[in-house]
Amino acid sequence: MDHNSPASAPVMRRKLRWYHIFMITIGGIIGIGFATTSGQVLAIAGPGGTLVAFGVNGFVAICVMEGICEMIVLWPISNAMIEFVRAFVDKDLAIVVGIAYWYSWACTMTALVIGAAGLLSYWNISTGLLNVVFFGCIFVLFLINCSGILLFGRIELAGGIFKLLLVTIIFLTMICVNNGAGGGPSIGSAFFNDGIKNNPNVAGSQFVAVIIAIPIATFSYTGVEIVTVTAFEAAKPKELRMPAKNIAYFTLIFYVLNIGGFIANIEWFNQNLPQFFSQPLVSLQTPNLGHTPWFPQTGLRSSAAPIIATLQVGMKTLPAVLTGLLMYSGLSAANASLYVASRTLYGLTRDLAYDDERFLVRMAAKLNVISPRTRVPLWSLLVSVLAFSSWLPFIKIHSGYTQEDLQNTFESIGSTGCLLVWASQCLAFIRYNKWLWKHKEELQGEHLQQFQRWPQKGFSSWASALQPGPAYVGLISCLVIVFILNTASLWNGQDQKSKALTVFLGPGLLLTIFLVLKLVNKRGWVVLDDRWEVLHSTLSNLTDLINPDIQTQPGSNPPTPSTNNIGEGEK
Repeated sequence: MDHNSPASAPVMRRKLRWYHIFMITIGGIIGIGFATTSGQVLAIAGPGGTLVAFGVNGFVAICVMEGICEMIVLWPISNAMIEFVRAFVDKDLAIVVGIAYWYSWACTMTALVIGAAGLLSYWNISTGLLNVVFFGCIFVLFLINCSGILLFGRIELAGGIFKLLLVTIIFLTMICVNNGAGGGPSIGSAFFNDGIKNNPNVAGSQFVAVIIAIPIATFSYTGVEIVTVTAFEAAKPKELRMPAKNIAYFTLIFYVLNIGGFIANIEWFNQNLPQFFSQPLVSLQTPNLGHTPWFPQTGLRSSAAPIIATLQVGMKTLPAVLTGLLMYSGLSAANASLYVASRTLYGLTRDLAYDDERFLVRMAAKLNVISPRTRVPLWSLLVSVLAFSSWLPFIKIHSGYTQEDLQNTFESIGSTGCLLVWASQCLAFIRYNKWLWKHKEELQGEHLQQFQRWPQKGFSSWASALQPGPAYVGLISCLVIVFILNTASLWNGQDQKSKALTVFLGPGLLLTIFLVLKLVNKRGWVVLDDRWEVLHSTLSNLTDLINPDIQTQPGSNPPTPSTNNIGEGEK
């Protein structure tokens, strides 16, 4: 309960078990991105470039999650990523991180619904009907998120299991197609052997093609950090350990296997592959394609890689079935995205008072209102739904943007925001680790021992002994992708306005907000003080947030099961 809230204000329920958390995270990661984004990357950089792009992003995600995992198991708190930055980096930057994370997931939800509705084009659905489907999907997602965390968790548990079955079916289907099922010849490694290529309409060289491909592939990895959003609704802190420790590794393996199956069965110059900002696909008359084009294209079209692969060999029923299943997968991921966006907005406004004398603050404080019946932040849900999706079809009608253009734009904005949040978490862990090092001699006793990182033992991440190395790699990589690799798509001079919007809008807006906050608040960054009392107080404040109703000290005997579970989770 917030100290500014009324005494009777309801709080969110702690009901989620580790399997709920793992499946909610899976639900947020596995949407339609792995099926559509992989095809887009394939059309730009060829099979070799696709594997490089997804491999690089998987490595970055692992480095980022190594630090997040350690902190979130110690402090399973509401608004965790914002609180970590506030405690160890900068209070104003923490606000910016909250804004970035909220809009990145609101954009992601919109992109996923656009993509799911767009799959209906397989049946040549009209634009008007697509808009009806779009709004209908948004409304259903809102109702599901209003139902309460336990029902939501059960839905995502069932949905996550279904998704794992779906991707298993797709993977086995790709093996069958590769070996000649469906009427086509055995492909083997013929398409793999094309290696790294470049579509000259997008990239001037193979190197540039890979650089462009890496930021595009990032979208498929956004969501590995959703574990932190579920933390405050976890039944016990130890429920976070398994999903936080393993989700990034699982995601990398998942993508390598499934995307490997796609690119083994689809020529990188297949004319059904999705375009990048309406830039033409490579022409079949382009020299050095790698091999002679295989099958003539059928009349049916789809932007999803597994469907393209089944269409390519002449299958008739399976492509339609896969289209329906991928639509469900995309909407399930959008459901998890709305959950993340609403919880982030709730956490961002958690400390605002209902009776503040400033009108705008009082209005913003409504976003931390919890429904007394379902214990969900209804106003935050509503604002997250309406922020981008309510006006989107009208923009499409009047601007002439294609469905793929809009999807590319929202995916890029969402990915960029998420990468900046990842970078902030790496920076928070680096400074946290540095501060602990200053006072490692004081970190003694039953409850302070959990913060002692020297020697390394008992931590919740796989590579804790290598820290802060992974955190530095994650920080530098995220910044390089956002501020350097992201600009590579501008180098060919085509569609500059749309690309510049996706590249510079998010970072520019966040920088402006940060500078305004600095000018207004006139406060500096968190000082890693040499006095033990200051660090002790910081650790205490974070520990208090596990149960805001009870004030505890990390060196005292915690009076609640919630705080005791922190120590248990680290043993």
